[in-house]
Amino acid sequence: MMELKRRFLVDHKLECDTLRRRSNKMKDTNRQIQKQSPEEHPKSMNIEDADENEQADAYEVENEEDLPLLKSVHDDRASSRTLLNFVLMSILFSANHGCSVACLSLATARLGTLGAWQSVLLFVVYTASAVLGATYVVKQLGARNAMITGMVMYCMYVLSFIATTSWSGFDKASATLGAIVGGMGGGIKWTSQGAYFCQGSEEYAEQRKISNTDSTSFFASIFASIYLLEEAAIKFMPTILIAEEGMSWKSIYGVYSTIAVLATIGMCAVRDYPVTGESSTCTDNSLLYKVTAAWQLLRKDPKMKYMIGLNSVFGFAGAFLNSYVNGEVIRIALHDEKSQYVGALSSVVAIVAGVMSLVFGSVAQRVGKGPILVLGAVVFFFVAFPFLLQPNLESWGMKSLIPIYALHGIGRATFEGTLKATFADYFPYEKEGAFANITLQNGFSSTIGYMLTFLLTCSKASAYCVEYKDGSLHDVLSFELFVCISALVAIWSYWKASALFQIETARGNRGVEMRAGSFDFDNELYL
Repeated sequence: MMELKRRFLVDHKLECDTLRRRSNKMKDTNRQIQKQSPEEHPKSMNIEDADENEQADAYEVENEEDLPLLKSVHDDRASSRTLLNFVLMSILFSANHGCSVACLSLATARLGTLGAWQSVLLFVVYTASAVLGATYVVKQLGARNAMITGMVMYCMYVLSFIATTSWSGFDKASATLGAIVGGMGGGIKWTSQGAYFCQGSEEYAEQRKISNTDSTSFFASIFASIYLLEEAAIKFMPTILIAEEGMSWKSIYGVYSTIAVLATIGMCAVRDYPVTGESSTCTDNSLLYKVTAAWQLLRKDPKMKYMIGLNSVFGFAGAFLNSYVNGEVIRIALHDEKSQYVGALSSVVAIVAGVMSLVFGSVAQRVGKGPILVLGAVVFFFVAFPFLLQPNLESWGMKSLIPIYALHGIGRATFEGTLKATFADYFPYEKEGAFANITLQNGFSSTIGYMLTFLLTCSKASAYCVEYKDGSLHDVLSFELFVCISALVAIWSYWKASALFQIETARGNRGVEMRAGSFDFDNELYL
């Protein structure tokens, strides 16, 4: 009955609006005629005493008790449009990014040392873009258009793998150019995605009359699940295409490039939120601030420096998995010289992360985001710790490697969903700068992680001194300890940031004192 009443009210409301528009048009026409010739047309168009406009108003006055229901109908429709638009954005964004991430996971395995250094350069530029201009691009172009810009650049990164594979004489030049353009695109793309995420979740919260915290949890779980499940499918693709179709790697990169380009074109159909040019009245809107918003936020808001730990452990663990485990452990343990199993195992990460993102989105609304973020740091610890206990790579197999990738998938779910929702909650006054800091912190730690893969060398082969594919010897013990220690630091630093946020919430000042530098953390900390 309630649904029937809702439909009746919506239809009747539309009729009332039509009557009102018709009545207003008649009045305007009559007024114009009387002005032109008041003597010849004293009553050129008569409007009945009980005109249609008044009838429409009368209905609404007599049925005031139905107005909240009518408003809820319109809010439901608006929120559904907002949600569907966000889902479309997530699908297209994820398709484009999934192709680039798939290439990144294959870089070391397929290109060897060149691929590893290409990944280092990619993350160096990616990190620098967050500090030097990504926020300015987003503030000037708007979140949607900045996303398209970043996606175009990511297409260039994927295309560089075709060039590197096809022309041996230009392999270094194409790999370098692809890394530079792709790194710039990554910084812009993720910063703009964060801003778009905030705009959509805030609009949805207002339409559904729910808290921003619940809305960010919901949107984060949706985005992360779509993003990660698409990534799983894209990463698993080479395993099928090589085994069943005998497709070459050059052709696989061509498929990736096609998907990335089509997703970029499709993004033009996504809603473009208006560019406000300002984040809030609490922030500086000068050109210098817009260019360096990430650095300014890191410098002024003490919460941000304590969030570095969680971003860093994800970067270190990801570099460890992509460079060492994908590049060397799989080759030795599974005797996989063609990297056939890299895509299949990497897809385990994305599948587990996609499923757990939905779970964490629901759990966060009950227990909060904090326990989930701590869990993420713990599972990243256990991505590297088993290799400390069992350094003999010959003893590893598919059954023992799958749990490692699954653990990393759980950790990724906390990063792609819960952590980004937490950034939206902690730094609502500077959305672009907040998500640029994710790029900055994660990018910097990933750069260090990929560099450690080759900088930590040793002189004599042993259980913890592993011979890589190119014959060089590398100290993996230090790398593993680095990941484990960063996970413990991440838990401590998040506790500090959470405590600061609790103080802000209790005071109701949303961090104004902290951004002004007048807050004494040591004297005010409480749980």
